[in-house]
Amino acid sequence: MKLFSFFILFSALNFGQSFDSYFQMLEDGRIQEVKDQLPELKSKYPYDPAVSYLQLLINDDGDSTFVQFKRYIIQYPNSDYTDDAEMKIGEYLYSRGLYGQSSQQLKKIPLKYSKSEHIQRAVDLMVLSFDATGETDSVQYYLAKFKWKYPQLQVKQYNVDPNTTELMPGKTSKNKVTAKINNPNANPWVVQLGAFGKYSNAKRLKSIVSNAGYPIKIVEVMSNGKRLHAVRVVRFSSESEAEKVGKEIKSKYGVNFRVLKRP
Repeated sequence: MKLFSFFILFSALNFGQSFDSYFQMLEDGRIQEVKDQLPELKSKYPYDPAVSYLQLLINDDGDSTFVQFKRYIIQYPNSDYTDDAEMKIGEYLYSRGLYGQSSQQLKKIPLKYSKSEHIQRAVDLMVLSFDATGETDSVQYYLAKFKWKYPQLQVKQYNVDPNTTELMPGKTSKNKVTAKINNPNANPWVVQLGAFGKYSNAKRLKSIVSNAGYPIKIVEVMSNGKRLHAVRVVRFSSESEAEKVGKEIKSKYGVNFRVLKRP
């Protein structure tokens, strides 16, 4: 019986290590290798959360994967990868320019998953999301809350005292300071390269133009009642600066552009 128990423990340890190697392969860009081995893993471990999460990571369809991440969280609320799935959803919403939804999603990470490795990034993106929607009071409230809960959290980039436990707008004292957030209207100009009904088309254009080295985002917009995915180079302080970049991209890639003011 002892020998059998030792065998079970040894197998479990090897099993965990093997999955670590698969996730490392994905980080190294060896996606096809993981795809090739996934059918066998699904056959051997059809109910393991790690296998399901691997499957999600290699999916290509952004919209479909977003829905599947939400299903994963419902199906595996206590798995080691649930916080990763929550973070993926937050990043997806932020990348699409859905800042109101992304801020609400991203704050779940530090609220629900105290041991998550994504806390710093979740807070950073949450602040940027609140900033984009002008909710500076929410920034102040949640920074104070999370700094108290996670003393190692980095908040210096938001011009707050790293030792503060309270943030109150308009007041400063030993323990009360004002959080200063960058003005979203300081760089209101963007270069729009196209708007597509299919996210995959927007993603393809972004991939091509990204080689030019400019910061590019895919933002969800509504036009005549239809949801479109706009590919934009962001952000510029002046219309002339944006126009110059647009002309450079058109010269290199033959892509038409529009300069828009989007505070």
